[in-house]
Amino acid sequence: MNCYKASPMSRNDIRRFVKYIKHLTHLEDVMYFPIVSFLENIMPLLIPDFQLEIVPVIEMGNKHGETYPSRNLIRIREDVYLRAVEGSGRDRLTIAHEIGHLLMHDEDCVALCRLAPDEKLKPFEDPEWQANAFGGELLASSYLIKGMTVRQIQEKFGVSADAASVQLKTLSK
Repeated sequence: MNCYKASPMSRNDIRRFVKYIKHLTHLEDVMYFPIVSFLENIMPLLIPDFQLEIVPVIEMGNKHGETYPSRNLIRIREDVYLRAVEGSGRDRLTIAHEIGHLLMHDEDCVALCRLAPDEKLKPFEDPEWQANAFGGELLASSYLIKGMTVRQIQEKFGVSADAASVQLKTLSK
């Protein structure tokens, strides 16, 4: 089976990286992370040749977003972008996930590989797992959600119930 394998990053590595990004941008104590504003206004400051394309549904099909690290390009499907603007937790996470790919993955840390039929990619080497962990931590940082319920996290951080549950489960890891 072909797959993409990233340089290993633990959840704690990702948490430290997200906290650094949030500190750098003075957003470390913000509960409702301004993901669309971050995408449009802060990413070009972090990556001077950053490109964002909002792409019609007809062109992107089933893909909600895609990232091309070698071109510093994030493409977001138009309906996903519009729902993120409106506050949809799932769509906000899609954008955070794509930002994670761009900030963490490049041609030097992600390789195409072939696994043996009985072999599975370790989560900490899976670029999709890493981008999901990054997105969850960016929107609902572990250091901010301690002591909260799923519902409180949903309301205060603008994430889905699933994302809130995952973030709560990872507090003990």
